[in-house]
Amino acid sequence: MASTTTTTGSTLAPPSQVATPVPSLSSSISPSPETSRLPTPVGNARPTVVSSASMSPPPSENGLITPRASSPLTLPKTDQYDPRGTLPNTVLAVAVCATVLGATCASSLSFVLRPYLEVIAGSWARPQLGLYISAVALFHLLEFFTTAGWNPLKLSIDSFLLNNGRQYHMAHCFGLVEYFISSLFFPSKFQASWSSFPILAIVTAVMVGAQAVRSLAMIQAAQSFSHIVKNKKHDDHVLVTHGLYSWSRHPSYTGFFYWAVATQLLLGNVVSTLGFIIVLSRFFSARIIDEERHLVRFFGNDYVEYRKRVGTKLPFFFAPA
Repeated sequence: MASTTTTTGSTLAPPSQVATPVPSLSSSISPSPETSRLPTPVGNARPTVVSSASMSPPPSENGLITPRASSPLTLPKTDQYDPRGTLPNTVLAVAVCATVLGATCASSLSFVLRPYLEVIAGSWARPQLGLYISAVALFHLLEFFTTAGWNPLKLSIDSFLLNNGRQYHMAHCFGLVEYFISSLFFPSKFQASWSSFPILAIVTAVMVGAQAVRSLAMIQAAQSFSHIVKNKKHDDHVLVTHGLYSWSRHPSYTGFFYWAVATQLLLGNVVSTLGFIIVLSRFFSARIIDEERHLVRFFGNDYVEYRKRVGTKLPFFFAPA
């Protein structure tokens, strides 16, 4: 694995102006062309932003720079503050600390607001609704955490995937609407055997496991992972075939599929569960077909043989004839 390129000295070079594309749910193992927005300190020297003129190799015809590698993105040192060194001075550490403090504050306030919550909470306030909301929030946090820790060259506010498209948010809104309609007009369905604690425990375990598959897939692919499908191969783009990629050639897609379906099963949604299965199967099938056209072009027969050897593990993958 190559190392990230930085320069030191007293002169600041102008940063490259590279636009960051809007992400989507993709398990593409191609890197993003954008360069790091923050420099990585080297020793005690003060880092400077890398310019396209100082990079090797030189920029391509479209002006994009091929990133060299991904290393933990460290916050830049300044002459106004010297970190104590007891905590990692990285973006990932900052994000984790902020999340823990925010969760601690919110959970503590819930104790204060408990009398009022008991008044306004109706039969709709079931444990599975809380688990669902927590699962969605954790999903977006982990998208950022894994990018910050193992793929920092692509790190941006978009790494949370909060702007993952209107269809994504509409799907989850539809699921919540079905849940509240069922709570209002068909509350007895939540007393059925398939809404019992053992069944919900199994569904929750599947949801947690699927989330682990997606996050671990992003970690194992590291700088070769991208939230968008790439049509250009860069120097640090390698064909990942170890770990989860020896089980599924698109484990990020597979993990998200089962996670999303499990969230609807957790809410007891019948229509949304079927809708998620159909829509996600069609979406990922089309996405994989498009993505693999580029991967075959990038890696030739190596990817063709890998594709023959390893499946997708998606239950309904509509491969081309």
